[in-house]
Amino acid sequence: MYKIMIAIGLISLFSLTLHAEYTNTERIRDMKTMEEAMMKIQKGLLIDDRNILSKGVNQLQQVTRKVEPPLESNSVLAQEDTYKYKFSRKEGEKIIRFAEDIRVDMNAGNKHSASKSFVKVLDECISCHNKIRKWQDK
Repeated sequence: MYKIMIAIGLISLFSLTLHAEYTNTERIRDMKTMEEAMMKIQKGLLIDDRNILSKGVNQLQQVTRKVEPPLESNSVLAQEDTYKYKFSRKEGEKIIRFAEDIRVDMNAGNKHSASKSFVKVLDECISCHNKIRKWQDK
């Protein structure tokens, strides 16, 4: 009986974590981590250190996979069906792909191509912030 109660408790705990809401605090923390990753990548490019660059790429890719946009409070759709969600997923996939291009280009000795891919990542970040966070072009 004791084992059954523990199993039920673990299943309940697991199911609660599956539906845990991604909070604004978590989003801010993850955005700061993405910023730090971009700084590592930039530093790796500038001082020609593939190890630092690769750590930055790994960090950026990991965090990008879990970032979600704020919930649209006026939407009757499920979060996954909203414009913000779909757009952020698409931008995230581009960031992951361009970040990998940085690593591949740097390892091949193509520093100019790696820096161009860095700018592409930065452009995707800015694009997402313009659409999702409603930054204004000035």
